[in-house]
Amino acid sequence: MHVLIVGAGVGGLCLAQGLRKRGIGVVVLERDVASDARAQGLRLKIDALGRSALADCLNDDYYQLLAATANKPYQSRGVTLDENLNELHSAVPAQSTVDEATASIVVNRHTLRQILMSETSDHVFFDKEFERYELLDDRVVAYCRDGSAWVADVLVGADGINSAVRRQLVPDSGLIDTGLWSIYGQLMLDEQNRRWIPPNVFGGSRPVLGPEGRTLALGTFQPQMPITDAVAEFAPKADITPVDDYLKWNLIAPAEQFGVDEAAFFGGSPEWLHAKACEMTAEWGPAVRRILDESLVAVTFPLSIRASRPDATWPTGRVTLLGDAVHATTPVGGVGANVALRDAAALARNLAEVAEFPDLLLQAIGQYETDMREYGYQAVRDSLAGAERILRSRRLLDNE
Repeated sequence: MHVLIVGAGVGGLCLAQGLRKRGIGVVVLERDVASDARAQGLRLKIDALGRSALADCLNDDYYQLLAATANKPYQSRGVTLDENLNELHSAVPAQSTVDEATASIVVNRHTLRQILMSETSDHVFFDKEFERYELLDDRVVAYCRDGSAWVADVLVGADGINSAVRRQLVPDSGLIDTGLWSIYGQLMLDEQNRRWIPPNVFGGSRPVLGPEGRTLALGTFQPQMPITDAVAEFAPKADITPVDDYLKWNLIAPAEQFGVDEAAFFGGSPEWLHAKACEMTAEWGPAVRRILDESLVAVTFPLSIRASRPDATWPTGRVTLLGDAVHATTPVGGVGANVALRDAAALARNLAEVAEFPDLLLQAIGQYETDMREYGYQAVRDSLAGAERILRSRRLLDNE
């Protein structure tokens, strides 16, 4: 069996590792010219399901490397803060012990991708923009913009929320535009700013509910071991870029509040975006203002907050979808990457079970799709409901 994956994001690369681990041939096509060619976020929450999927797909030494280069396991508390970084609400009380079986970790997105790309130099091809596929008897052929053609038994669209594979497979599928835009930024953590950043900012994602319907999501990355030390101990051959501790922030607000049109916002320079975020939080508390003021200007970037419509179906065949290509969620709850990882582990297992039985291939893909739609679309609905709950709670606060 030979599998072709379109998209070298977290889900696609996890699937590639899971297939390689099971002896199945795989190629990954990525439209970007290099692994770090675009901004996609900074840190990722990996919950118990995501951790299980990674353990299933990665070799043990690389999984240990992942764990060592992540934050300490923690239990999500659902804490929200106000613009002065005072605690407004906590879904559950702080716990003195952590249940390792249900705990989450936080990873640096680029570090995770580098781990997932380890030992795949012969399998991942960059600057390969997918254009279309064609079904030919018992094969599928993918055509790229550069004129290359790739033949496989199975094609997996793991190419994100704007999936070109999905557009051909399910042309009537759609996206939900929440009407929210976001600006991402990063503050490096050192001994000096650790002294003035309030302690309740650390320990998980911290939504800060500010005035005018604006939210500033805060989250820290503080790996258990320095990345260089972890590589030396667990996977000396891995090529992983060292990353220092940092605080990630992203300002989320209705699009009209940014005062520019879509082209100006998404074409804005890092300097303009950083200045806009500072301007929109100018009346917030001093700690928030200082976090933004002292952040790295050059890495500031924009994102639009959208979700998939949780209703797409298609006849089972040799082409299928994974991750944000089929069930993109809003950021609420931090589940998007975890559902993609779950997809990857499930599809790798299903394909491996029928690798020697080609007549059962479509049955294995169909079972994956049935299960994936159930939990994936539920994740989308939950994330949309979570976003609505936050908006509702803000309206109550604004009316007090």
